[in-house]
Parts: sequence; structure tokens; C-alpha cells
Amino acid sequence: MIDEETRRTRAYRIWESEGRPEGQDLEHWYRAGDDTVEPAEDGREYMRYSRGAAPAGSLIIKLYRSGDQIRGYVRKVAETDLDDTVYPGEEMEPEAAFKLAESHRGNSGQPVFVELVEDVEWDPSWGRLRCQTHG
Repeated sequence: MIDEETRRTRAYRIWESEGRPEGQDLEHWYRAGDDTVEPAEDGREYMRYSRGAAPAGSLIIKLYRSGDQIRGYVRKVAETDLDDTVYPGEEMEPEAAFKLAESHRGNSGQPVFVELVEDVEWDPSWGRLRCQTHG
């Protein structure tokens, strides 16, 4: 059992790692009480994907539910008149998808986008998920 101050700090870190979304304070509070979940400390940062937000050449990790597990795959956005490239073409564990995307990104400095579907929630142990700002 963790003390209240530690839980408050953890809830704040979860909120930060998810891009500071509004209206999820109770969810973050409850998740912070689970001492098996800890936000990533290695500085990994991803952008939340929305249709049209990722330019050609961008990598997108799509995370979804397969039975009772969260699975994912990595795709590279092609030009608008071409099909996307999917690596390696089959589903995998989320950590494997993040590693694969990082290896294909290399040192390009381009963001890796993450698409969450089927009620998949961001796990802070994967890194920090930022929302795009429009303006």
C-alpha cells in the first residue's frame, strides 16, 4: 500500500505522461494506487494519432484488444495514393511494437504516433503520450 503523497505524485505523473487530458483525474488516482504500474523513466515520448495528423513517412503504432490482451502493430504512412506499409504484418505485444517503431524511426527525430482503439487506455510504463496542439 502506498501513502497518499506518493499516490498523488504518481497520479500527476500518469496525467503528465498522457498529455494532461481533462476529466480523467479519478481514473489517474485509482491507477496511481496500483504500485505495479509506474510511468516510464526513459524519456520515451509519442504523439496521439488522429486522422490526417501524421504526414507521409510517419510511423503509427496501433494498439487494440485481441481477446483479453492488448496487441498492436506498426505501420508507416505512405503517400496518399499508396497503401501503408505494415511492419512485420502481424500483431505483437505493445512493448515489441514500441521497439519496432523506434528501430524504424532511427535518429530521424520524427515523432512516432500512437492510435488507441477499442477502449485501450494508455499505460504510462510505455512512455509519455502527448496530444497534438492545433493553432
